[in-house]
Amino acid sequence: MPIIKCTPHTHTHAHHSNLQLLSLVHFFSIMKYSQRHLFISFLCCWLTLTSSVLGFQSPASFPPNVPVLVRSTPGLRAPIVMKRHPMVLNVAAPVVTSAIATIALPSAKTILLANLLPTFIGFYKYEYGVSYAYGTATATTAYFALRALLSAPTSAFTTIAQIHAAAIVFYGIRLNLFLLYREFFNDRFRKMRERIEARQTKKEVDTGLIGRVLNRAPFIMSCSMLYAGLAAPALTSAKLIQIGAAPTCEIASLAYKALVGLTWFGFMLGAVGDLTKSFVKGKKGPDHLVTGGVYSLFRHPNYTGEVIGWTSSFLASIIAISGTKRLDILKTMSPALALSSLGVVGILFVLCAATGNLEKRQMEKYGKTDEYKEWVKKSWSGPKLQKKE
Repeated sequence: MPIIKCTPHTHTHAHHSNLQLLSLVHFFSIMKYSQRHLFISFLCCWLTLTSSVLGFQSPASFPPNVPVLVRSTPGLRAPIVMKRHPMVLNVAAPVVTSAIATIALPSAKTILLANLLPTFIGFYKYEYGVSYAYGTATATTAYFALRALLSAPTSAFTTIAQIHAAAIVFYGIRLNLFLLYREFFNDRFRKMRERIEARQTKKEVDTGLIGRVLNRAPFIMSCSMLYAGLAAPALTSAKLIQIGAAPTCEIASLAYKALVGLTWFGFMLGAVGDLTKSFVKGKKGPDHLVTGGVYSLFRHPNYTGEVIGWTSSFLASIIAISGTKRLDILKTMSPALALSSLGVVGILFVLCAATGNLEKRQMEKYGKTDEYKEWVKKSWSGPKLQKKE
């Protein structure tokens, strides 16, 4: 037995963004001013704690090694050299299931900047903080995870983890491309965005530049933490590979693959929904009710797709961690799970509220038509939240 050193560590075509914005505004407006700042501080603490505990840093900065005995993996030509982080509570010897290479995960500073800088565009245009910032922050953070994973040794888990991170990168890029298309080719959307900005600016008319920044800061900072939580599952998978803690349970491995597949399905569903509605409304007019194609099954495929995608991505990280069957890994990664939980709960609230608002608008506009009534009978709205009248 060789001695090895081990180490862990939709909606109408123009309503998509503004409904999400209004839902986010409602989420934070129900909290008092002091509560919003407390909420932001809490999220910042979680991100800092996650970064330090998970070791989102270069391996050269890891603490001293703690040697342990582990069983060698059949087929490996040489012993695997790893390091064990002193914070790990379970010193029982793990079973190494794959060769471990040094992969450099993004630092805490990189993660913060990847989510803060894009969201700062909300100081320029309020709506941009939940549209372009949303896509850019999630895609950038997931890209850093994907870049690290591409340097890892080839294994089944590594391949699926790469596909997982690529799904989030795809979502962010696809969303931004769609937003740019609407920005340049949809007058109705531009006018709606301008109305949103005008309403927000009216609230800040007597506050000056500093007052405007202070007024928007809680909302913008909270959004950046939300985006960090959404991309955290990709970083979690990369960290598991870095510390040699791939799932050893076959059922967990299968479930992880299935959930990553659902993540792609959800994001592709949203993409097809946006593409379908854009094409049909561009051809038949902005007031045309789209009921064909993917809309024959899902009334709001963009929102439903995001719900499926983000929920599956979050669950995949839980399965990956629990599949290691090691309590020390679960405890070490718990801050990452907490951050991911905040992200998925936040986005689910936004999406479900937006779906409820859109259902109400469509009912008011098309509710008396036979086409709408038949469509509602045969299609699913997706998860929704609606205010009681």
